[in-house]
Parts: sequence; C-alpha cells; structure tokens
Amino acid sequence: MLHETALEGFEAEGMRAMQQARSRELVVRLFNEGLALLRDVDFDGLSIEALCMRADSTVGAFYSRFENKEAFINALQRVVVALTRQGIVADYETHVAPGDNLVHLVDWIAKGATAWYRRYEGLVRASLRRANGEPEMWTPMRELGELQISYALPRILALLPKAISDGADERVRFAFQMLFGTLNNMVLINPGPFTIQHPTTARWLAVAMTQFIETPTRTTSKF
Repeated sequence: MLHETALEGFEAEGMRAMQQARSRELVVRLFNEGLALLRDVDFDGLSIEALCMRADSTVGAFYSRFENKEAFINALQRVVVALTRQGIVADYETHVAPGDNLVHLVDWIAKGATAWYRRYEGLVRASLRRANGEPEMWTPMRELGELQISYALPRILALLPKAISDGADERVRFAFQMLFGTLNNMVLINPGPFTIQHPTTARWLAVAMTQFIETPTRTTSKF
C-alpha cells in the first residue's frame, strides 16, 4: 500500500500539483484503489467512475488532479518505480542483500522480484500491454531492472570461483533476462503450468538462474 510520504516532491506529467494535505490524501487513495482494480481489469477496462467510487471521491475531483486516465496510470507507475528504486538502493547499500554465497544472494533476488511482481501485477500488465503501442511506457520498468543488475552484478561475480569467471558477466545478465522475462510472461499471458502466485515459482527461478550462472561458457559452438 502506498502512503502519503511517497508523494513528497513527486511530480508527473499530466498530474496537477498537490498543495493541500487533503489533496495528497485523495491522490494516495486513488493510487491504492487503482492498484487494486488493475488486479482484475486491464487499462482499457479501468473505469474512472468505479475508481472514484472505491476511493470515496467524485469524478470531478479526479479530473481536477489528473488530465485523463493515461496521466493517472503514468503517475501511478512512476511513483511505484520511484519507491522501488529507493528500496533497491537501500537494500544493497545497507547490506540487506546476502553476501555470503551465490545461492543465498540469487534466492533473495528471485524471491524479491517475484514478490514485487505479485504486489504490482496489474500495473505491470497494464504497462506491458500499453508498451505495444507506446514503447516508452516500459522504459521506467526496464530501468528498474538495469538498476538492480548494476548492483547485483559485481556482487555475484565476486562470489564465483575463478575457474568459471570467463563469460560470467554475460551469463549473469542473461540470468536476469530469464528472471524478468519469465515473470513478465506470467503476468501478461499466464501460460502455465506455473503462475506468478505458485509457491515454488521464486525458488525454481532462483535455481535456474544459479545453475545457468555457474555453468561455464563454452568457447566453441557446433551450430
């Protein structure tokens, strides 16, 4: 759940400045109810009337703060991204991320990513679908992944034995692509048999990533 502190100094295109505490309270309610509604409906199915009813607001009050539904979703995405960026930086720079061995670190990464996708599943799905016609809609999400890789990569490389260090940089990057690609696919089309909510999803993603990272890169190809 988002809190008013998330709006301190926050600005987004199409979102009008919030001068009063009452206005910030309403925007936070709209954001939280928007996240809840997006679990069940897509962007096109998101009704401003239903959103306002859930947030105990009026449609007029909504449009006094956001130019349109697109501006609302864009602002919601950006506030979630900003909070997530803060969390990533804090976790790595305050040594919350495990540093004792590769298995623990990758397991922590996969569990954290899966939990985040579960929390913001509807917003991620809306962003992915809008990105088909508006590629820039996925840019903030992609930059989140790049930020985590920038912190995780040197830590993972430091935990690898020298014997398998050749090509490890590329293997780590591809392992993250496996992670994000799989989670995006689960959220977008839910192909099965495993889903974003399955209790073993995070663990198996961690195993797949770890095994791939630890597999020495072949220097020749038979293709």
